[in-house]
Amino acid sequence: MTRAINPQLTDSEAARMLSTALAIAARERGLSLRKIAPLVGYKQAVVLSHMATGRVPIPVEKAETFAKVLDMDAGQFLKAILKQRHPTVSWALLNGDTTGKELSFEQGLAAGLGGHTSALNEEQLAVVKEVAADPSPRRRWLSAEEAAAVEIFRRARRDEGDVDKAVRDYTRLGPVREQPSE
Repeated sequence: MTRAINPQLTDSEAARMLSTALAIAARERGLSLRKIAPLVGYKQAVVLSHMATGRVPIPVEKAETFAKVLDMDAGQFLKAILKQRHPTVSWALLNGDTTGKELSFEQGLAAGLGGHTSALNEEQLAVVKEVAADPSPRRRWLSAEEAAAVEIFRRARRDEGDVDKAVRDYTRLGPVREQPSE
């Protein structure tokens, strides 16, 4: 029997956070779902996949364990899980807002950064706002492999179309880090 997909779960911040953390653990630490599953108390790795895709909800009591194993902010992850599990609750009240109004984008971003949007420069804020306004933001996100390919194309364009030189340069030098504009 196939379980119906629940948009409340698939579109949740908690599922996105878990999915991202699992991808980072795989890419940066070489941890597969099979390796992670027993670390967070599951026998079957498929359960993690179901949680990350929003097929099943993430258990509240697992928030700290997931956060510790996957290097996530435990408080932010717990809040996201609670919102996933209880979407009709006025979460603004937990943020100290007794008016019951939800936080603005800037206020939510500041709360997520520990109260300091000053940690982001203007370019970063502009990108975050642009992504937030896009109805399909995941199509903008590049994997590490895709980012490398884009970097090679940019170098080839700079080098007047010499793709072979761009590939050699990228292999030898790695990605170019653009300096932030002042």
